[in-house]
Amino acid sequence: MKPSEDERQVDLTKFTSNIPPFPKCVQKVLMMLRDPRIQLTKVAEVVSLDQGFAGKVLRMANSAYFGLPRRVYNVTEALVLLGYSNVRNVLISASASNILSKAVEAYGLDAGRLWEHSVGTAYASQMISRKASMQIYSMAFSCGLLHDVGKVAIDLALRDEDKERMLALIRSVGVMRAEGEIIGVTHAAVGMEICRRWNLPEEIIDAVGYHHKPLEAGTNSLAAGIVSTADRCSRLLLEGATTLHIHEFQGLPEGSYIPDVKMLRQLSDELPAMITSSKELLQAAAEEVAKPLE
Repeated sequence: MKPSEDERQVDLTKFTSNIPPFPKCVQKVLMMLRDPRIQLTKVAEVVSLDQGFAGKVLRMANSAYFGLPRRVYNVTEALVLLGYSNVRNVLISASASNILSKAVEAYGLDAGRLWEHSVGTAYASQMISRKASMQIYSMAFSCGLLHDVGKVAIDLALRDEDKERMLALIRSVGVMRAEGEIIGVTHAAVGMEICRRWNLPEEIIDAVGYHHKPLEAGTNSLAAGIVSTADRCSRLLLEGATTLHIHEFQGLPEGSYIPDVKMLRQLSDELPAMITSSKELLQAAAEEVAKPLE
């Protein structure tokens, strides 16, 4: 699947160059996790080589969000208890928390707001995928967590006056049209390029790149469709909704996964607590969040 003609004419490096790469140990581990036979003790050995990052992973693993049965004090034990699927989730969360926790002025988001929405979308994606397709389940959290990372990159690249124009236009015509008029490329396309540079699995790359047009994601259209729906769920609950209703999902892009009433009830019950616990997840990386992007 390819971006639109207009998007192909935009130099994405002017946006993506402001986003740092993942730590080298994470890049190596993500490659290792592509082998389903890999032992998590071997993964822990690689993570432990970067002591600062290993400490951050351990604090995140012990947070209420990931719900380990007991507090753990070493990375090996933490990763083994997390299990294969959640190891990727905690590593990507630890790597992306500094980026996703920033204020995103061009989109009117205060510091921490994008992180809350991203974690909410991640959890909703995981819940929906459990019913829709267990093949997607292991990637669903990361797909949801990273779906709006392009917004941060765009904000970092824009001048203050362009941020003001973008925000004003978003309020009048919506995000996608505002992006098209101001920069000629969507946050989804920018996010897709960032994920590609991070060498993430194709399922994540396509889900991020096509969450506003799932049918264009080809073999990964279901993953993109789940993220599209999860995005709406998280946004509605952050905006104050207490219960999700089926009619609120009728305007989603074609190819989005439409949940049934039972799923919406479960999301309404569980998602607010997960969004709240995202703050604790972020506190686990507090000293990293305070650092500027390099």
